[in-house]
Amino acid sequence: MIPLLFCSIFALAIGIERLWYLLRSRVDTDDLLEDIKLSLGQGKVLEAMQIAKKSRGPVAAVLAAGIAHYDRGREEIKENMDIVGRDEIFKMERRIGALELIVAISPLLGILGTVTGIIQSFNVVAALEGIGQAAELSAGIAEALITTATGLIIAVPTMAVTAFLNSIIDKNIADMNKKSTELLNVLDSRSEF
Repeated sequence: MIPLLFCSIFALAIGIERLWYLLRSRVDTDDLLEDIKLSLGQGKVLEAMQIAKKSRGPVAAVLAAGIAHYDRGREEIKENMDIVGRDEIFKMERRIGALELIVAISPLLGILGTVTGIIQSFNVVAALEGIGQAAELSAGIAEALITTATGLIIAVPTMAVTAFLNSIIDKNIADMNKKSTELLNVLDSRSEF
């Protein structure tokens, strides 16, 4: 039960931290891109850069990388945006692997507890001298079932949180790709910056 307790504490801490990070970095990327396009359309590259840097989130970071290299060729701008994009993806996916590990090992730890509980129960049966030992037998079986249930109680919500966090990350990645392509098209069409 102690390893399961640690798994639940780690899952809760990591889940809250990742949720906080991902939700805190949310921004309306459509409005952000429109503000940047407006500034770029007026030839105010520095203002567009400030708008992007002021905003939080992975999309803003990728757009800022593109604007920072506005005077370069499309491929170089795209390459710099890709580098920043990969870094932002890494930041979003931090510790998700730990949650996935907890999802995988919690039921296994529960099953391990079940096996040890059943072994203990069979040891009681082997040493059974009379009806008075039935309480010890039922205690061993209860221990076995409690650890399995605890492992599943940890794994199921952790799996749900992991899936939810992955959906947020996937949405952010798709948004980064879409907005970076739109910015590239804007930078291509405005050679007068």
